Amino acid sequence: MAREKGLYRRQDSPYWWVDTVLPDGRRVCKSTRLKILEDAEEFLVRLKADAYEAARTGIPAEQKWQAAVLRYLEDNAEKRSLATDKFLLLELDPYLRDRRLVDINMDVLRVFVQHRKQVDGVANSTVNRALEIVRRILYMARDEWEWIVRVPKIRMLKEPRCRIRFLKEMEADQLIEALPEHLRPVVNFALATGCRMTEILRLEWSRVDFDRRVSWLDPGTTKNGDGRGVPLNRDAILALRGVQGQHDRWCFTYKGKRMEAIGSAWKRSLKRAEIEKFRFHDLRHTWASWHVMNGTSLQELMELGGWKSYEMVLRYAHLAPEHLSDAAARIERGLGIVENDSTISLR
Repeated sequence: MAREKGLYRRQDSPYWWVDTVLPDGRRVCKSTRLKILEDAEEFLVRLKADAYEAARTGIPAEQKWQAAVLRYLEDNAEKRSLATDKFLLLELDPYLRDRRLVDINMDVLRVFVQHRKQVDGVANSTVNRALEIVRRILYMARDEWEWIVRVPKIRMLKEPRCRIRFLKEMEADQLIEALPEHLRPVVNFALATGCRMTEILRLEWSRVDFDRRVSWLDPGTTKNGDGRGVPLNRDAILALRGVQGQHDRWCFTYKGKRMEAIGSAWKRSLKRAEIEKFRFHDLRHTWASWHVMNGTSLQELMELGGWKSYEMVLRYAHLAPEHLSDAAARIERGLGIVENDSTISLR
């Protein structure tokens, strides 16, 4: 019966073989490289469907992963994180190198996922970064290059939600006190504006307006590539005034040159301040957390921080449940007066 379906077994092979005529008239006789009949049947169905789509749309189904990777790298030659993409693509290469794009799906990727998880012992988030670039390339192959007609569902692994690390004001004061002189303005500016490290270290005096109390981050200097204006509060103004005149072009310098990074002085300062598991980027989390806890709306925070997605600021929502107090009060039944220090509870 399997032979009638176009599938058969050979004595010299452990795999199912296909022998069929495709909708475009081509006869195919080859190994499926699959040992389970149900998998081989699915392979045959996809083979016929691809041939039908190729005949209907004029889009060949023979484009391979390697060609897609080269096209992706060429089209994204100016991408700032291209080095990271290349690293991920090298990890994927042994598993997808000779695969046709139409054959790539979660069944194919499962081998990669299992190896990275079980052998390499990496976290789900690390695997997801690789799966994301596979999905990105497949969408480009469909929407921009017209190499395929559909993109399979690529399911991301579940990632635990990490607790947002931020400093209390007392901890921030301790950190600033422990910092060397050249880093204090940098950290104060970060806490006042929420700017990322590269955005701060690349800030030029030509993009600072003290009269209007604003600075500008030009396109290409931010994480998402878009420019944005940064309102300067009193703390940000003081941080800039403290370094004014040290360099004609750059705001934050060390020994007469633009600061390229914060260096090991940052780690030594954290140790002196007895602050553990804290990255420079957590200053941005601290800034956002302080804003929300002091009444800044999530919409305002999204605009201040330059986030494109509302989901990115929702992680701070739990820090200010007070905005739901009026909603919670709508179903109060007035069972009695409860003082702030009352220990009475309803049963």
